[in-house]
Amino acid sequence: MLTRSLGKLLKVVAAGVPVVPADGIEVIGSVPPEPDAVAGALAAARPDVLLLRPAGRAGLAVIRRAGHTPVLVLTPPDAGELVLAAMRAGARGFLHDGADPADVVRALRVVAGGAAVFGQDAADRLYARLTGTAPSLPALTAREREVLGLLADDLGNLAIAARLNLAPKTVRNVVCGILAKFGTTDRAVVSARAREAGLP
Repeated sequence: MLTRSLGKLLKVVAAGVPVVPADGIEVIGSVPPEPDAVAGALAAARPDVLLLRPAGRAGLAVIRRAGHTPVLVLTPPDAGELVLAAMRAGARGFLHDGADPADVVRALRVVAGGAAVFGQDAADRLYARLTGTAPSLPALTAREREVLGLLADDLGNLAIAARLNLAPKTVRNVVCGILAKFGTTDRAVVSARAREAGLP
């Protein structure tokens, strides 16, 4: 039986993840991956670890609100750029969304024990960042680079418009241009890529 200490079950809150019960694991809460829902579940259940499949920008807010609860993040194959942002937000572990259930259970135990764990994709991202081989940014105009720096700070369009003294529609158009150049519609991916490249 998988145990944490003295035969105690490892208590898990799952957010956005259908979890199959496993020996030594007790799923004491299953909630959508939204900040308020997760914060409420963590306060009520006091689990040993949070298992999270993030949903865009809200995923980083969920991690930040987890407080002292260790977080294991399951990432889709196209969201490697979010790993560093999630690390900065406080996540302790990262696995590919399609990881074998036995690997997920092992990672939950590692994270709950206070250590960090990285799947291959997360490890590759971290290595690229530490060795200075992180992917470069696409060619951007001066305005796009300015807006991208504020996106990297997780500011919304209205906040960016106020900061740069621009019309919200102008900011929306610039953001759309940035997303097109990055080849995505996910602002969280663009924000994470910008931070990887050293912005803001």
